[in-house]
Amino acid sequence: MLKVLIVGGPELTSVLERTVVWRSDVDRVFAADLEAAFAAACDALPKLVILDGAPQEQALDALRRFRNDGLTRRMSLAVLRRSATVPEVEALRRAGANIVFAGEALPYLWDAWLEELLEVPRRRVVRVPVRLDVWSRFDASEEPLRGSIVDISVKGMLLETDDPVEVGTKLDLSFRLPGDPTDLRVVAQVIRQEPGEEGRARAGVEFVIVREAVRERIRAFVEHEPER
Repeated sequence: MLKVLIVGGPELTSVLERTVVWRSDVDRVFAADLEAAFAAACDALPKLVILDGAPQEQALDALRRFRNDGLTRRMSLAVLRRSATVPEVEALRRAGANIVFAGEALPYLWDAWLEELLEVPRRRVVRVPVRLDVWSRFDASEEPLRGSIVDISVKGMLLETDDPVEVGTKLDLSFRLPGDPTDLRVVAQVIRQEPGEEGRARAGVEFVIVREAVRERIRAFVEHEPER
């Protein structure tokens, strides 16, 4: 059964009752505050954590804690803020939030995002090189960035690069999957950053433009069980 950890009071519950989070196949776990939330997440291992009501700095610290711990790193994180500036929202995204709901509570608009975060696609660990062309570069003669894929799903991938790539950056990605001799190309956007190994940077990217044939080849790769 899908699990969701909800960190907030009755007001948040009354809103979420009108969303996909209250489906019959969703098991809801509750925590009173951020400190209790981390312990509850480690115990219940939810797919989605919804954080509400915390001041900005506390929310940032909580997000970083979730992303830096191996047990909670892969969980989807949603943050609710009654009011937030654009820089504050970007800071929350950089700290690890998959989505930030700012302003008035609108369950009918949140629903699609929450459903996508709940239905976390299967990922497969793979170490292959990837070429990254940054959309915003003005000098076409600049060499593309080089990096490697850490893991991949039909919706995105985790990249590792020598230099960090800012949240919000759009990328043309070119790579080959093991056993497939053809280059695959997708357009993606960086949605989070996290520390990598040996001083390298990691970026979670979400596919923005991907041809159906490419998506199906990625799907086939991810769903194939490697021989042991």
